[in-house]
Amino acid sequence: MPAQDAFADTPRDRFLKGEDLPAGCLDEAVLSSWRRLRDRASTEFDPPAEHHPADLPANRLLGSIAATGALILGSIRLILGRDHPIAIVLVDSDLVIHSVTGDRRFIERLDMAGMDEGRSAVEDAIGTNAIDLCLRERRPMVTYGWQHVSAGLANTTIAAAPLFGLNTALHGAIALVSDASVGTDTLSGLALLCAESASAQLSAVETSGNLDRMLVEQRAIIDSISDGLLVVDEDGRVRHMNAPAGRILTLNPQQSVGRRFAELLDFEPIIAPIFRTGIGYYDRELIVDSGQRHLHLIDTAIPIKDPQGKVQSVVNTFREFNRAKRIAQQIAGSPVRYTFDDIIGTSECLRHAIGDARKAALGTANILLNGPSGSGKEVFAQAIHAHGDRRDAPFIAVNCAALPRELIESELFGYVAGSFTGAQKGGRPGKFEMASGGTIFLDEITEMPLDLQAKLLRVLQEREVTRIGATRPIPVDVRVIAASNRNLKDAIARREFRDDLYYRLHVVSIAIPALKDRKSDIPMLATHFLRKYAANAGKSVFTISEGALRSMAEYEWPGNVRELENTLERLVVLSEGTEIQHFDPPGDARTQTPAPAASLALKSLREHERDIITATLSHVDHNVTKAAEILGIARPTLYSKIREYGIALRRSGADRPS
Repeated sequence: MPAQDAFADTPRDRFLKGEDLPAGCLDEAVLSSWRRLRDRASTEFDPPAEHHPADLPANRLLGSIAATGALILGSIRLILGRDHPIAIVLVDSDLVIHSVTGDRRFIERLDMAGMDEGRSAVEDAIGTNAIDLCLRERRPMVTYGWQHVSAGLANTTIAAAPLFGLNTALHGAIALVSDASVGTDTLSGLALLCAESASAQLSAVETSGNLDRMLVEQRAIIDSISDGLLVVDEDGRVRHMNAPAGRILTLNPQQSVGRRFAELLDFEPIIAPIFRTGIGYYDRELIVDSGQRHLHLIDTAIPIKDPQGKVQSVVNTFREFNRAKRIAQQIAGSPVRYTFDDIIGTSECLRHAIGDARKAALGTANILLNGPSGSGKEVFAQAIHAHGDRRDAPFIAVNCAALPRELIESELFGYVAGSFTGAQKGGRPGKFEMASGGTIFLDEITEMPLDLQAKLLRVLQEREVTRIGATRPIPVDVRVIAASNRNLKDAIARREFRDDLYYRLHVVSIAIPALKDRKSDIPMLATHFLRKYAANAGKSVFTISEGALRSMAEYEWPGNVRELENTLERLVVLSEGTEIQHFDPPGDARTQTPAPAASLALKSLREHERDIITATLSHVDHNVTKAAEILGIARPTLYSKIREYGIALRRSGADRPS
C-alpha cells in the first residue's frame, strides 16, 4: 500500500478535507499545526532525492551532546532491542538538524523524508512533527503515523523534548525517531530522559564556559588597570601579578607566579605581617630605597580570610606616587578662571604690564608681581599660568598671610607620619609637591617668617623639598609666581625679608598698576561689573550716568579694582531703576543709595538703613559674610544691626556667627 494511503480515512485526512473533528480527540498543538498547513495549502511534501547539506555553523553546546550520541543510543537499544530501528535527531533553536545518529538503513529512510543533517525540521519543510511542536510549545511532544502530514513519516513515531540550559535558555531539541511499532509512552519517556540528561550536560558545559570566560575577562580587566596588582598566598608565594605590577617592581609576571614574593625583591615586603595580624591597610605611602629599586608608592593591602578568620591570601594594589599626585593635583589645584583676555582695560600702564606678563609666561623663570591690594595680582598669576606651557598642569595658590605660622611649613613642604602631634596618619605631601609640573602662586610673600624664607630659598635653588620629619628629599619641578603689596626693598632694609630670596624671586618683576593710575579704564570696568551683577540679580541691563562716571574717576580707590567691583555690586543691589545716576564716594556724609531723593524723604535714616540691609541679605541669599562685604561693614557689626532691627535671617548652615 502506498505510503500516502496510510492516511486514508484518518482524522488527519478528514480534517485536511475540511471536516470538523470532535473536541478533545487530538492534542491541540497537533491540530493547530494541521490548521496552519491547511490554511497555507501545504499538504504535499516531496523532498529532493539528493541533498548536499551546507556547512553547519559551529555549535559547541550541541556538539558536546552529539559526541555522546553513540552512548545514548546504546542505552536505548538495551531497552528496545538491539535490532530495533531508531535514530537520535539533534536540532538547534532554529530547527536546523545538527546531527542524526542511529541505524544506517533507518537514517537513509529519514533522509528520504527530508530529515538529514543541515535540513530544517520546521513544519513548512517536513509537515507536522514533534520536533517543531516541542520548540513551539516548550514542552515534550509526540507525533506518530497519521498525525504526520508528510508521507515519508507515515510509519514513524517521533518523541521530542526541548533542551534547556542555564536560566532556562532554549538551545534546541533532542528527538527519538522510531518505526510505529514502539509505543508512544515508551518512546516519550526515553526522549524525556535523554532531554534531561542532555540539558544537565548543556548546563555543565555552559557553566564551564562561563567560568572560563569570566576568568579570561577578569584577567583582561586586571591587566588593563594601570595600578599594580598582585595576590600572595599564606606561604608567601605569588599567585597572580599583573603587567603594571611587573613594570613597577621590574619583575616578569609570568616568571614570578609560584615563587615566594620575598625571593623576588631585595627589600622586606610590608604585607608579610598581615598574615599574622589579619589587619590590612589603605593608601599607605611607601618609600623604598634598596640596592636595585627606588620606589615611591601608594600601597593598599586587603587580607582574604576563610570562614574561621584565617588569612588565606593578600590582595596588594599599588600605584606610583607621581601618578597618584597628578590625580590629586587635578582635584586639589586652584581653578584657573582667568586669561589675559579677561583683564579689562586699555590704559598704557596696564598694556605694558600685560605685555611683560605675556612674554614672561612663555619662559620658566620665577616671577614677582608687585601691586597694591585689590589690583588683580592673582588674576595676572592665573593668566600667566594659562598662557604658558604648564597650562595643563596644576595651579596651586597659597596665601602666606592666611596660614597660621605653625602650619606654613607643613602646608608648603609636607610631613611624614608621626612627625608632630595631630599629623595625619601616613603623612601628607605639601603644596610644592602638589604643584610639581605646574605653578605655585605665593601671595603675600612678605608675610612668610624668616626661618621659612631660608627653607623656601633652598627649595628654589635645589628644586627639591624635604618633608617635616623626613631625611630624603623629593624632587619637584615647579614654577614660582610670588606677589606682594609691599615694597620688598623696604622690607629687606627692615630685615623682614631675605635679600637672597628676593633676588631668587625677582628674576622677572611685573608692576601691576593701581586703579588711580589707570582711571581711563574705569568706564570699561564699571560697564563690565554692572552687566555682571545685573545678570546675577536678574535685573535689566544697567547704565551709568556721565556724572556718576566722573565721580568715580575723581575718587582715589584705595581698594583698587576689588573696591570698584564691590561698590558697583552694592549699587546694583540697592538700585530701583535701570541707571546708576549718582555715585557718592565711600565715607561721604551723604547717603550712597541711588534711590530718588523724594523717596528718601518719606523714610527715616533708621528705616532706610533697615531696608538696605534687608535688600542686601535677600540679594545674597542671606549670606552674612557676603552681605557685610557688599555693605562695607564688619560681619559682627552686621549681626548687631540684624538683631537691632529684628530682621529675620534665613540660615542655610553655610554662614553662622562665630
